[in-house]
Amino acid sequence: MSKNWEYAASLLWPILTTAAKDRRKPIYKELAPLINTNPLSVGNALEPIQAYCMEYKLPPLSAIVVGKNTGLPGGGFIAWDIEDIDSAFEKVFNHPWETVQNPFFGFTEHDSIETLSNEIINNPNKAKEIYTKVKVRGTAQHIFRETLLKAYESRCAICGFSFKQALEAAHIVPWSKAKPEERISPSNGVLLCSNHHKLFDEGIIQITNQLQVHHPKKQSHYSKADIAATVVLDTKSLQLPKNINLWPSLHLINRRNQTYQKQ
Repeated sequence: MSKNWEYAASLLWPILTTAAKDRRKPIYKELAPLINTNPLSVGNALEPIQAYCMEYKLPPLSAIVVGKNTGLPGGGFIAWDIEDIDSAFEKVFNHPWETVQNPFFGFTEHDSIETLSNEIINNPNKAKEIYTKVKVRGTAQHIFRETLLKAYESRCAICGFSFKQALEAAHIVPWSKAKPEERISPSNGVLLCSNHHKLFDEGIIQITNQLQVHHPKKQSHYSKADIAATVVLDTKSLQLPKNINLWPSLHLINRRNQTYQKQ
């Protein structure tokens, strides 16, 4: 039985998109032998697909895998109101899936988000090789986030917030301007809570080349919560990974800050 569900998802993705184009609903028993598992375990391979579609606001592709007797998705399906499942089917059938690249393309039997992020943690210089292998932006960003979660021990580098659901991988040099070797490299990232990620992206808070927080726009109308999230943290040192090889690059920080200074 397969335990590498991202790899299994890579095999199922083209099968499901073809089925959607044909307006067909495969059953679990039909898909199980294609990923070397049993019908009860097919849901494990559908979970990464479901999560990807939810995160990137795609129709719920996994919805069209149904039970032979029920004609409905299994109990692990949460991407749509089951009472309105027919509209989910139509959304999936009508979507131009040929425009969406298989998000798990490049995964081998030995690869998963977990193993690839571990490779980067153990050797940050492998970031370019792994990015070239995966390529799909959504999957690369999942690897990037998992890498930073491990590096920063699941804590916001600015405030220490540790609810994993609200922790995000922030790029220092934005994805669109980053070189391939920078897009999933921990040297081009910092783990932040969603609030500080947004403030960082907007330039309301910055990171200095002393690896400290800088808040350049203090305003008189700030609430107490605003002050606590910005002004109070000014000059505070980042909570950095124990491994110095996983720290943000000063070169990339300077590159980002120079961009803001020109604006």
